[in-house]
Amino acid sequence: MAMPELLGVSPVAPPSGPRYKARALGGSWVLLGLLSAALSVAQAEKAAGYVTDKGTLTVERCWVRTTHARHGDGDRDVCVGLYRAENGRTVRDDAELKGFYVPGERVRVYREDSEYYVIGWRVFWIWLACAFGGALLVCLGMVTAIVGIHAKTLQELDAVKSLLRMQPAVADCLRWLRRVGLAGLVLCVVLALISH
Repeated sequence: MAMPELLGVSPVAPPSGPRYKARALGGSWVLLGLLSAALSVAQAEKAAGYVTDKGTLTVERCWVRTTHARHGDGDRDVCVGLYRAENGRTVRDDAELKGFYVPGERVRVYREDSEYYVIGWRVFWIWLACAFGGALLVCLGMVTAIVGIHAKTLQELDAVKSLLRMQPAVADCLRWLRRVGLAGLVLCVVLALISH
């Protein structure tokens, strides 16, 4: 048995008491990860074309818009063109789309809150990658909330791993969540790079 005065410095020593700040931080990461994953899946669904107000935007002209914001200036490519809804009822000649396109190009878009967003596989995979990133954040938050240690050094990381080994069922679930999140993230990034 370790001497009480050495328990606080050992990398495998259990936390000296309830670490509410670390557990609260872990819980907030879990909530943030779940929210991020849910919003990303909803956006991926829209990018796949499962929306009501979709159609095509025929690009007429593009330019670079300079924005002045509190956090700094920036340039953004903007195109304007003719939007025609898929059902044929809505036609707008001043539809504005972010990004740079060739004049005359027809882009599949959907309309939401008088904004236009691209429908396409690349956007779909990017949003799905964000959802898997949210799953990784959930995994990190669960580890921090369960163990009560926010690992900042290698010794603390070793302590977290040894504490998780004491709970094999939890460690297996977290390991699978991490593997699925990482594999999904890598796959989606690769698919986004090869899609158009």
